[in-house]
Amino acid sequence: MKVLITGIKGFAGSHLTEHLQGIPGVEVAGLDLTPFSEDVSRRLGDAAPPVHCCDLGDAAAVSEVLGRERPDAVIHLAARAQVSGAWKNGVAIMETNAVCTQTLMQAIHEKSPEARVLLVSSSEVYGKASPAEMPFTEDSPLRPNNPYSTSKVAQEFIGLQYHAAFGAPVLIARPFNHIGPGQTGDFVVASFSRQLAEIEAGIKEPVLRVGNLESERDFTDVRDIVRAYYMILTEGQPGERYNIASGNSRRISDILSILLKYSRVRPEIEPIPELMRPSDTPVVTGDSSRLRKLSGWEPVIPVEQSLDDALDYWRERIRGGY
Repeated sequence: MKVLITGIKGFAGSHLTEHLQGIPGVEVAGLDLTPFSEDVSRRLGDAAPPVHCCDLGDAAAVSEVLGRERPDAVIHLAARAQVSGAWKNGVAIMETNAVCTQTLMQAIHEKSPEARVLLVSSSEVYGKASPAEMPFTEDSPLRPNNPYSTSKVAQEFIGLQYHAAFGAPVLIARPFNHIGPGQTGDFVVASFSRQLAEIEAGIKEPVLRVGNLESERDFTDVRDIVRAYYMILTEGQPGERYNIASGNSRRISDILSILLKYSRVRPEIEPIPELMRPSDTPVVTGDSSRLRKLSGWEPVIPVEQSLDDALDYWRERIRGGY
């Protein structure tokens, strides 16, 4: 089976590639704006798959890639995964996450209409809810409350329209917060890990800047998440949606405490108002019973290991000059 991964060089994409490489009979190809970074190439080694460098907004280029590869399956990871600061980039987020999904789905429809398609959405589509409404199930109401979550709802419906109109085998994954080595950007664990590693290296003052530490989130290691992606792709029911979650929420302050236990420094903690999201949900927990019933999937990597690995990842990046 040939699997084409969009956004292959990203956090989840690189881990998914590594996972699929270990499955007999699976061939991987990628689509992204640029080739693999040096650290990802080193991790994947000589077996690193080919990457077609093109913009998903370029319909002709995407169609050419689909026509050349003729994949049996497509896992669509390419996205602007931006919640913090999303209001400043709403148009770009909608173009990347929704409009580019339309371009991709049309190319699949024309060049590989039998391909199974996994669209990776987000738990953010559920929006803001009270703790009494937890855990979120796939039947929970969609209440997008920022440009990112709105774009992900649009992405889902764009894919499902091809299922409804043409019978395309499209499936939806809704992962909750995933963490682990390789994560960058302003995501909470990546941000904490990077700052701690910089402080340890003496290139940042001993001050850790944080947002809301009282929020509770459902964290799962990215390596467990990508196992679920493949299970949904191969075993899931087309037209269906699948949550990927541990089923347990953890307070951000507890996540920070664990990271500090693994760190060699004890910085001052400085709350930053700009990092407080106005539409933040106090507690988020996901119910992945549908996935567990489908495939027997269970997360196996403890949060503590995920955090330790995330901190080590940033130490290594800083030693290498980023």
